[in-house]
Amino acid sequence: MIDFEAVRRAYYSPPPNEHVPTVEERIAAYERQRMADARSRGLDPAADAIGEYGSLIGGLGKPTTLFRGGRRAEDMVRMPPMPLPWFDHENAHLRTPCNEPHRYLEILSADHLAGCDPRPDGRTLDRLLRADRLTRTQAALVEDFLTRLRMIELAYLLSRCGLTIYEVARAMLLSGSRTPAKTHWINQFATRPRPARPEE
Repeated sequence: MIDFEAVRRAYYSPPPNEHVPTVEERIAAYERQRMADARSRGLDPAADAIGEYGSLIGGLGKPTTLFRGGRRAEDMVRMPPMPLPWFDHENAHLRTPCNEPHRYLEILSADHLAGCDPRPDGRTLDRLLRADRLTRTQAALVEDFLTRLRMIELAYLLSRCGLTIYEVARAMLLSGSRTPAKTHWINQFATRPRPARPEE
C-alpha cells in the first residue's frame, strides 16, 4: 500500500542520499521530473494535473493524477544505483563458480548487440563488466548492453557468468545505467556502509 503522505513529503523535501529510495520516494522523484519536463517544454502543469496541481501531490479537491505508458510511476523515474560503497560488503562479493562464463556472455552479445560493429565477444564483455574503469566508448557499450538485458538475464550474470553483485553494481555505475527496474533490482543488495573507525 502506498503511503501518499510520504509521497508528498518526498515531493516537497527530496530525501538526502542516505538510504535506498522507497517506492514513495521514487514516485515523488518521477512527479518532480514530470513537473520539470512540463516547465522546460513550456506546458502548463495544471492542464495535465501533475505535481501540486493533481491529486497525488495536491490531495483531495485536485484533478486525478494520471500516469500513461502502462507502467507503475515508481518504475518510470531513471535514477542511478546507490553509490559503490553501498555494495562493498561481504555478501556482495560472493562469487558463484562458473565453468564457461564467456559462453553465456557470447549468447547475450549475439542476442542484444548484433548491430554493433565490431560486436564484442563473450571474453570482451566479461572484461568490460569486471573493469575498474571504462573509457567513454566502453561505458556506452556496457550501458547499451545492460539496458537491453531482460531482468532474468541480468540476474543470470551472477549465476551463469560468475559476476558478483559488486561487479554488476560497479558496471552499472561506471556506464551510467539508470534503467528503473534494474536500478531497483540492484539496490535490493545495497547496505549502508559502516562508518570508518576512529584511529586509536
